[in-house]
Parts: sequence; structure tokens; C-alpha cells
Amino acid sequence: MCEVQSLQAQLADIEHDNESSSERSSVYEPARPQLLSMPVEIFLKICSFLDADFLSHTLAKVCTRFQTILEDSHIWKYWYHSKLEGSVYPPLPHLQYWEEEPIDWQSMCVESASEKRRWENVRETMKHIVVKDIHFASVDTVLLVNNGEFCISGGRDRGMALWCVADISPAGPEVATPSRAPGGGVSHAVLATTQPRHIRHGAHEGWVWDLAADCEHNTKFVYSASWDNSVKVWDLNRDFTPVHSYRCGMSALCVDTCGDMVLAGLYSKRIMAFDVRVGTEAVCKYKPHRGPVLGLATLGPQVASVSEDRTLAVWDARARRTLVQDLRLPTEKAYPVCVSWARPALYVGDSKGGLHLLHPEKFSLVATHEVWQEPPSTQPASKITGCLQTAAGLILVSDRGEVKFLYNSFPPREYCSTRTTAPDVTQVRYLNGILVVGSCDSALEFWIPAERYDSAIPTRDSSSYSGIPTRDSSSDSAIPTEGSSTESPE
Repeated sequence: MCEVQSLQAQLADIEHDNESSSERSSVYEPARPQLLSMPVEIFLKICSFLDADFLSHTLAKVCTRFQTILEDSHIWKYWYHSKLEGSVYPPLPHLQYWEEEPIDWQSMCVESASEKRRWENVRETMKHIVVKDIHFASVDTVLLVNNGEFCISGGRDRGMALWCVADISPAGPEVATPSRAPGGGVSHAVLATTQPRHIRHGAHEGWVWDLAADCEHNTKFVYSASWDNSVKVWDLNRDFTPVHSYRCGMSALCVDTCGDMVLAGLYSKRIMAFDVRVGTEAVCKYKPHRGPVLGLATLGPQVASVSEDRTLAVWDARARRTLVQDLRLPTEKAYPVCVSWARPALYVGDSKGGLHLLHPEKFSLVATHEVWQEPPSTQPASKITGCLQTAAGLILVSDRGEVKFLYNSFPPREYCSTRTTAPDVTQVRYLNGILVVGSCDSALEFWIPAERYDSAIPTRDSSSYSGIPTRDSSSDSAIPTEGSSTESPE
């Protein structure tokens, strides 16, 4: 009898355990969320709030699943356009070039985010350094070479200087200067007492008006255009000494290179081409304009030129023939000042703040953007003195001291701006994160990434650059004159 009761008690315990287990199993316990098993849509939503550089170089390397998701170019294209707020990149999407070399949207996003972060937080990420009292007149031209390691400047004092960017120290006092440019504001900069590696007083017998390099990243020769009717060749590997001089017969207002050719735009409306392999005599001359040639830009074998006669011309250096001539800009009062030619577009900046977009294959005008609005007649207009297309955007500078950073889209969309300490900016250059401008205030202004001062900047062949260092307002005319310039007989 006792055995039967004991067996019944055991069976009752088992039934009770089964009922308890059944009740527990009926309660849903959600799985713990994990990033690896998360739906792609939620994962991408989280990624949209993260930095593009982190996504590309860190998160994508965590596992193959993340890498596979983040390799999709359509995702990066969507993310990039989401920042343009209605604008479109590239500004001309149907170029033949994009069929030959499709856009790397991931690199575009990473580079664009890096540039935007740099210039939106310019006081934390960049050192703004002003160098004065080396040139004693307007610094009309500047040039960055060798990945931004060196800078060359020239001006109306007829001198030129070679600067090592690593020598430009932000150790001086920071000065908050009320900007003299229209719109006011305060420009924070360090006044440096840096000396150039080499300075050449009397480099030319006239104003030094423009500079160009044989190549951007491994520069050996620099070319200077001057009002003394010449273009000089300077060897950076031989203590910045002149090695050749090309006689132009008229004031040289701009200079650029195209392969083994050096091209000089002249006050006499001509463009002269010199081949560095065959001596100092011009191998070709052509006259595409009816006014002084104010700017040159090259892309492959093609050369674009703009003139005071308000036209643009394109010349093929390989075929040595003119592709387009008398392409007139849609403006009656403004004249072109600068030209920028890269794969996405061909831009021309004018003297009234207008930016003209031209088709780089059909050579036709597409649109005109009013970057700086034309002021009342009692105030001077903002002349676009510099237009640069970078890997991720567009940099514009006006002679009134404002530097604008824009997405290179249609239409261009500005995301930030900064100001120089002085108005009357003459020229701008940008290379490898370094920005430099020249001004009529006899000064150069540098914006150098702050991280460069956390460790020493490596310089290329610094021994070859060794040496003992030594110590205008806007006008309705495109070109100021230095005395009289007459054309020599040819």
C-alpha cells in the first residue's frame, strides 16, 4: 500500500513539472539583438549616422558580411546625394568620360566627408598662418608643389621665394583680426616670422604674374611668367636657380604646362608654346582672342584659354589646331578672370562673382551660377580670383577676402566658408590638405592641417633645397599696367 502511494506521489510531481514547463514555454522571450544578425535595412540606417571614413576603413573590415554590404556602390551614391539636398553630382552626368571610368562613390564619400569636417571646424583642424614682410609689394601668384611640401611665391616686387611648409611654424601669437572684406567677421590667424628657404630678389625685371610646375607631385622645374616679356625656368634641385628663359616678345600674364610643352598667355592676345626638349624658341604661336589672355587651363592635350574680350578658346596641343574659338560668356559687364578644367567640368570665374559651367566635350555653355551676388552700384563687386576643383569639391575665392567651399554639383552647393585677414586676394592654391592664398597686402596666408604639427613633416630631398635663408584694390580693368609694355619684333 505504501509503495502505491509513493508511486502516485512521483507521478503527481512529474505532472506538476510538465505543467510548469508548459507555462514557462508559453511566455515569449525575445532574442538578444546582435549587430551581426540585424536586418540590412536597420544596419544601413545606423551606418547613415556614422562617419564615412570609419565605415570604409574600420567597420567594413570587421567581418565579411559588413564588407559585402558596404561594397555596394549604390549605397554610397545614395549617401552622397543625400548630402547635396537636391543638387546632382556629377554636374554633367552624361560625359563620355564617366562611361570609360565610372565614379568611385565610396572614395567620393570618404574624401568629401573629410574635407567637410576639416573646413567646418577650421579653428580646431587647421592652423591659419600669415607670413608678411618678405615680399614688399603685392603677392600676385603662389604655387604648391610636391604634395604640399613646398610653396613658391612671386609678386610685384619682382622677386620670388621658395618656402618649405614644414618651416612655417604656428608658434607666433594668435591675432583675431576683424576682416576688412565685405560681410565683416573675424579672422583668427597666427602671425609667423618664418623665413623662406630661398629668396630671389630681382628674379625678373617686371612683375611676376603667374607660376606653373612641370608636374604636381614630383616637381623638378617651376615656370614663372612676368611683365618683362619672359617665362623663366627654375630648377628646384639646384638651389632654386634659373636655368632657361623663354622670350615671349610681350608681357606674359599666365603660364601652364601640357606634357613637354610650356604655354604662355600674352598681353598681345597670343599664346606661345615652348617645347622643353628642343630649346628656348617657340614651337608654335596662335592667336585665339582679341584681348589679353588672362588664364590658361589644361586637360590632357587640350588647352583652354580665357581673355579680356570675354571669350573662351580651346586648342589641341597634339594636333596643333584650334577646337573652338570665340565662345562668348553671357555677360556684358564682366570679364573672365580664372579658369578650372578637370574631369567633372570646365568652369570660368568672372569679375562680377559669376561662375560659368561649360561642357568639357561639346564646349558649350551649360549654366551660369551667381556665387557672389552683384552689390549695389556704389560698392565693388566680388571678383572670383581663384577656382579650384578638388577630388571632392570646389573651392572659390573672391578678391574681397572670402573663401567658399562647395560640393562640385549642379548647382554647386556651399557647405562652409572662411575669410582671409586681408581683402584683395590675388590667387589661391590647394594641394594635399594645404591651402595658400596671396594678397595685395604683401602677405601669404596658409591653412595647414593641425595634425602636421603633432609630428615632424617628412620632406623630400631636403638637402637639395638647403641654403641660407634670407630675408591694389579692385579695378574695372582686367590687368593693371606696369609702365609701358611693347611688343618686340618677331
